[in-house]
Parts: sequence; C-alpha cells; structure tokens
Amino acid sequence: MAHLPLLPPPVRPGARVTRGRVFAVLRWAAVVLVLAFLGWQLWRVRHGVGDSLRQVGWSTAILAAVLASIGGLPGFFGWRMLLAGLGTRLSLPVAARVFFLAGITRYLPGGVWPAVAHAAMARPLGAPAARLAGAFVASQGLGVVAGLVVGLVALPWLVAADPLWWALLPLLGAALLPLLAPGLFGRLLGTAQRILRRGEGRPVVLPDRRTLLAVTGLMTLGWLISGLHVGLLAVALGAPPGGALSVGIGGFALSTVAGIFTLVMPSGLGPREVVLGLTLATLLTGPGLITLVALSRVLITVVDVVSTAVVLGVLTLTRTAPLTQGASS
Repeated sequence: MAHLPLLPPPVRPGARVTRGRVFAVLRWAAVVLVLAFLGWQLWRVRHGVGDSLRQVGWSTAILAAVLASIGGLPGFFGWRMLLAGLGTRLSLPVAARVFFLAGITRYLPGGVWPAVAHAAMARPLGAPAARLAGAFVASQGLGVVAGLVVGLVALPWLVAADPLWWALLPLLGAALLPLLAPGLFGRLLGTAQRILRRGEGRPVVLPDRRTLLAVTGLMTLGWLISGLHVGLLAVALGAPPGGALSVGIGGFALSTVAGIFTLVMPSGLGPREVVLGLTLATLLTGPGLITLVALSRVLITVVDVVSTAVVLGVLTLTRTAPLTQGASS
C-alpha cells in the first residue's frame, strides 16, 4: 500500500497575524536596543567630546557632520540600484526605511546584524529574504572596492612616511577581481542565500557588469564626500590643507574598510580608529591626532542616529504607505 506524503497543517489566519505582531515587536525592540547602546557610548565620552568641539570650533564640527551625512546618500542609492538589478524595486520611501532602519543595527556587537535585519524586513515586502540580504552583502563588497580605490588618494603622503603603504596596491588588485570576474559575486550572494533563505525563494540572479560598475561609482562618490569631514577637522587642528584633504579622504576610506571586516565590535569600533590614526599620524601627532580620531567617530555616530531618526520621522509624519505597497519584483 502506497504511503501518501504527509501535508503540513494549514496555517490559520490568526496565527499569521500573531506572527506578524511578534516580528513587529522584535523589530522595534532591536531599534530600542541599538539606540540605548549608542546613547551609552556617547554618554561615556561626553566630557572629551566637549573639549574636542571647543578645540575645532562648533562651525567646523557642524560642517563636518553635514559632509558626513551627505556622504551616506550615494551609498543608499547604490544599494537601491543593486537591489533593483537583483529583481526587487523599492519605492524611494520604502527603500529609505529599509536601508536606514536595517543599517543602524551595525552598532550592535557582531557584524551580521545588518544582513539579518535586511532579511527580516523582506517578509512584509513579499521579497525573498536572501535577495535583500544578498544585496546588502554585495553592496558592502562593492563599498570595499570603492574604499580601497579612494584610499589611493592618500598613497603619496603615506608612502613618503613609510614604504609599507605600497601594500595597498596588491590589496586593490585583489579587491577589483569581483568586478573583473562577476562570478565571484555570484558565489558571495549564493552564500548569503544558503545562510538566510530558509528554503524559500529562487536563486539570486546577478546584475550585469554595468550595474556593478555604476554602484561602485556611487560608492566611490560617497567615500570622497564623507572623507572630507576628516580633512576639514585635520585643517582645524593645524594640518596642512593639501595633505589634510588627501590623507583625510583616503585615510577615512581605508579605516572604514578595515572596520567592515571587524565582525565582533560594533560598527568597526577599534580597528577603524587604529587605521585612521596610522594614516593621520603622517600629519598630526599627540593630542591633535587623538582629538581628530575620537571626534570623527562621535560625529559619524551622531549623524547615523540623527539621519535614521529624521528618515523615520518624515515617513511617519507623511503617512507613507506600508512596506507591502512599496515593492515590485
């Protein structure tokens, strides 16, 4: 006698509603946890920040914060373009909500939280979890490529201080391989899918090389703009303008790339400051160097918190359509 396969029991509508509420509570709990963790970080350094702000001047600090915030926009549009190339198009308000809300989780210890958050937010979008997680992972990879390219801006100053900085060239060559051989990106996205798909969805289809290059170009623009805030602070602390701009832009890109590979500390805390300090040591020493490195971290953190709060506030006040109405595949 043939045995019929056992079918799973049907899911009751009430169970779906309950599960949706649980996920909503978990998402907001994660946001509260991140904000509490950030608030604690800023509270610990509040006295040193006040001294640093007085040293560089409030106007310079505000301008540096504005540059850092503007520098994040090309990365947002690059991620949205990459996601569209993978098959999911998000309206601008919905994309902003996903990008900024998931992005703020990088301040939690452990580097996997942004990918997990993107995957979790795919559920109300009706998009495959692996696709959103894969788009984030791929955008990080392209950001690393762009960051190493921008890091070359600082190379003349760095090698003049220490020839060991020539090691950036082979690193850049290795980083360019995914653009020259997009199959490597396919393996990267496949890995994200195997980890996060949970048996659902179709295989992620790679965007074409033109899309990858366009996204990398946007990431490069973001690094150039964001790095200006370090150069501006360096000039305020007495560094020569020419060197401050090149080392500030390139050093910021290199230090943030180093932080991306730090999967334990929140937002690359520690390695990012070490690399930024090593690059800026060609221009500044002593208290000036410490002030710049610390103030850069605080400004970036404040900018991330304020940007996320502003985006969510605007979307709430304008009563933007829910996530399920903002996606198409």
